[in-house]
Amino acid sequence: MKCDFPEGANSCKRCTTSGYPCIVEGRKPRTAPNKREYLLAQIRHKDQIIESLLKQLHNPYVATPLSIDQFKLAISPSDKDNIKIVDWMDRLQSSTKPPGQPSPERLEMLRELRDPGAGAGNAMDDSDDADDADEETTEEEDAENVRNALPDAAVPIGLLANLSLDKDNEKVRGKGRQGGGTGSSTVKPDDDDDNVGVANKEYFMPGPANDLNIRKNLIERHSPPDIVLHGLVTSADVDKLFEIFWLQINPFIGLLDPKLHTASSIFQRCPFLFTVICAISSRYYAEKSQIYPVAMHFAKHSAANALIDGWKSVELCQAYILMSIYAVPARRWEEDRSWLYTGLAVRIATDLNLHQVSLTQPQTEKQEREMLNRTRVWMICFNLDRSTATQFGKPSTIKEDYITRNSGEWYKRSQYRDKYDIHLCAYSSLLRIVGRFHDDIFSDPNSPTGLNKSINFLAVTLQHDAHLTAYFKEWTKRFNEESNTDDPGCRFRCTLLPFLVNYSRLVMYSFGFQHAFQRGIEASDNVFLTKCFEAATAVIKHMIGVLAPSGLMRSAPDGHFIFASFASAFLLKLLRPEFVHILTREMEDEIFDSIGRLITTLQDVAIDERHTPRLYARFLASLLTKHRKGGGAVAARSQQLPPASQTAHQQQPQSYSGQPSSSTSRMQYPAMHSQGGSEPRHDTDSMQMKLSPLSNVVETPPPSTAAFRPEIAYNQCQAPLPLGGSSPPGEDVGMADVSSDSGTLATMHALNEVWWNNMMMPG
Repeated sequence: MKCDFPEGANSCKRCTTSGYPCIVEGRKPRTAPNKREYLLAQIRHKDQIIESLLKQLHNPYVATPLSIDQFKLAISPSDKDNIKIVDWMDRLQSSTKPPGQPSPERLEMLRELRDPGAGAGNAMDDSDDADDADEETTEEEDAENVRNALPDAAVPIGLLANLSLDKDNEKVRGKGRQGGGTGSSTVKPDDDDDNVGVANKEYFMPGPANDLNIRKNLIERHSPPDIVLHGLVTSADVDKLFEIFWLQINPFIGLLDPKLHTASSIFQRCPFLFTVICAISSRYYAEKSQIYPVAMHFAKHSAANALIDGWKSVELCQAYILMSIYAVPARRWEEDRSWLYTGLAVRIATDLNLHQVSLTQPQTEKQEREMLNRTRVWMICFNLDRSTATQFGKPSTIKEDYITRNSGEWYKRSQYRDKYDIHLCAYSSLLRIVGRFHDDIFSDPNSPTGLNKSINFLAVTLQHDAHLTAYFKEWTKRFNEESNTDDPGCRFRCTLLPFLVNYSRLVMYSFGFQHAFQRGIEASDNVFLTKCFEAATAVIKHMIGVLAPSGLMRSAPDGHFIFASFASAFLLKLLRPEFVHILTREMEDEIFDSIGRLITTLQDVAIDERHTPRLYARFLASLLTKHRKGGGAVAARSQQLPPASQTAHQQQPQSYSGQPSSSTSRMQYPAMHSQGGSEPRHDTDSMQMKLSPLSNVVETPPPSTAAFRPEIAYNQCQAPLPLGGSSPPGEDVGMADVSSDSGTLATMHALNEVWWNNMMMPG
């Protein structure tokens, strides 16, 4: 309440009237502010600012400069004169502009890479660029190219696309007939400009990046490869890196056409593919091999950006294929992206309709090569999908279609075929045989895994083995007659045929071996052990004696080393105590000798300590050291310690010859036979070894000392095992040595605990 004091009075009017003494009280003391609440308020305020900035950072419109340029081209005519839109675009452009512009030297190098004349020595670019300048494509040809990239007309979205394109063509033809001089048929300024999606009349039309001239201008202005922009490689380095790619990397996959994919053309078409080629090749570039980790970082960064930005193209698919085949070894299995890169390549290829056969007749050599390039990429996607799925036990994505079913003769259909197309077709045919085998094996719809345990594994495997034998004879003859024997890459691809066929045979027979392993080895199962042993040793010997001496294995994909390592690991599983009665001393000696020589070979092939063959050599050396110290069948031969269930029956140790004693389980190698009857057995998931006896059923459980211990394998603190060294006394060694030492052999995690307890191949 406010007091009103008359002039010169000491008492207010209210107190004077009421007769109360007038006392003026002072201010109440204020409480000190709570610092905790103050700081919390400040933190909340800062959190709001951070959240606001993060929203701006992840705003889809605040994208790369390339997307901004495309967005400008897509602005409707009614908005181009809007001062607010123009101002917003200017601020957006300035906010995403890099802090520093390339130096004049960098700009000059970018011009050199863009100039097709820089790729001298390849006449395809120069001649075809001149042809492209003279040849104006007709509207019908443009429309046909657009339709090839759209969904099929049989599906609803494809029907809408064709109707939209036909409507636009009719409008254009109608304008032409009217002469266009009266201006009476002008389109409304805001006609469909605010529509998006299928409502937009230009939704199914190609964007600005479809024109290669516009695309290379966009790339030079806004999206040059970071590997060049940051000076990691020079124009001279690019020439050498591409030479390495053509001589050492492309022979393994045959992905690119040297007439189409020069350094300058790839730079103009797809900076991501340009970066990937330079990054992968830098691993084998002796002058600047130290740039490989940084270059692959740029490649992975480009892979992420290409997924959310830019345009879909065949070159983008090829880049993801290379990233899948030549990925950097991951530190852990969950960090490995090879399978994801394969899936991205398959999805992009399907989105581009590469699985469909084009009915357009090519008019020039370049057009025909482009069509061959599309089909080639699709076949490589099929091969990569099938091989990786089989290797890691994943379901395949691509089903057999017209192209893959007729792949055996595809390489004969054009005079402009690549020299590696015949080998590509051969590998597709091999994977189709393996795929049909898997279809027969996994044919039980009522099984969680699909594995049909009621089929005759021996009959099915022998049938498909006959197909493998016929395939090998046919393609050996084709290679001798039709492959370019003067080319080192072609000669090497021919030598891969026995390696791949034997590994496929090992995979097939391992299914029957595992089935026999579960129910108990019988006399008729001898063929599975024999075939698996022969195929696995053939894979290893071929790597040692044929592939490694060629000099190309230093730049081979990881898959070739995986096949040899998996075959070696399978042989080591045969040294388990369960097989002491069926594995001869000669077979054991051959296993040790073959794997030891393979380890030495992988060491010689490796470029450095982190190269894939070196990592596999360490892995195999750790396993071999464990078995040489007395594990598995070696220990079983030196001291026969039977399970408790057999103690009452065993009278004397088994001899080294592998012949059974009078009182032991009646298993022998190589001539196995069974006398008398045996009780019926049922398949279980316990992965137990049951040996067929003469009189009584004798079950041998899995050994207490396995070749793989999860607590050791995932112990990141364990000291590394040097190559050729020994493990601590009383401990097994395995994946722990590789995981703890280098931490980059994620692929070998397919050899997990379950795998060591059965006789299957990985996957």
